[in-house]
Amino acid sequence: MPHPDRTRPPAASAIPAGIAHAFDAFCAAERVPDDVAWRIRVVLDELVSNILAHGTSGGAVPTIDVTFRRDAASVSAVIADDGPPFNPLARPDPSLTLPLDARTPGGLGIVLVKTLMDVVTYERTTQNVVTVSKSIGPPDPPDGPGA
Repeated sequence: MPHPDRTRPPAASAIPAGIAHAFDAFCAAERVPDDVAWRIRVVLDELVSNILAHGTSGGAVPTIDVTFRRDAASVSAVIADDGPPFNPLARPDPSLTLPLDARTPGGLGIVLVKTLMDVVTYERTTQNVVTVSKSIGPPDPPDGPGA
C-alpha cells in the first residue's frame, strides 16, 4: 500500500538537498516513473528555493514540511511552510510575449510549476500549503512494457 514520506531538514542550506534526497528515496520505494520524478524534482526545487528566498520573517528560516504520496493515478507532493502568508497562484502569469526589458521581474518559476504539473493548489491554514500533483500511467506489466 502506498505510504506518505515526510522530511524536515533542519538547516537552511541543507533543506533543498535533504528534500531532494527524501524524494529520490520515495521515488525508488514507490517506483515512480522517471518522467514524473524529474518534473516533481524541478517543482520541489523551485518552490523550496522560493520559500527560502522570500518566505523569511525577521530573518528566521521558515520551517518546511514536505509530504509525498503515490496512488494508482498520480504522484503528489505537499509543501507547507510557516512563513508569512503568500499565495503564489494569486499573481497573474507574466507575459511571455513581451521583450525581456519590458517585463516585470518574477513569476516565471510558478509558470514553470504550473506547466510541469497537472494540479497545483494553494491553501492557507496556519501555514502556506502548496499541493502539486502529476498523473502517471498504469504500471507496466510484470514482464515489462508490451509483454
